[in-house]
Amino acid sequence: MFHLLKTVTLINLFAALSVFVLSHYVALFKATNLVDFLFFIVVVIWVFAKLMWEGGIHSKTTRLDDTRTDKVYSMVKGHDFDAEQQHHYRQNYQTGFVLFIAGLPAFITCLILQFM
Repeated sequence: MFHLLKTVTLINLFAALSVFVLSHYVALFKATNLVDFLFFIVVVIWVFAKLMWEGGIHSKTTRLDDTRTDKVYSMVKGHDFDAEQQHHYRQNYQTGFVLFIAGLPAFITCLILQFM
């Protein structure tokens, strides 16, 4: 639990720093108040979460459509590619879920400040 809290804190600090730096160079990220700044932090974190999640049917069938890849996989004996791919999907899902959780404090704070 402490590791998750530390990870969420670090992700939010890096996202805040990223938004701060982007606000100097990109006009879209110029935040005029705290709610805008928090919203941009949520957007940055959740965009990375979406990229890490790697879901969808396309990501699970790409290996099956390529004949060259199938030939290479058949050359390697004794290696379980399905287990390795399952491990890869599980790691991406866990990282994406941690990033989603990391965006929740900024999102909830953004909503509270917006409707107060």
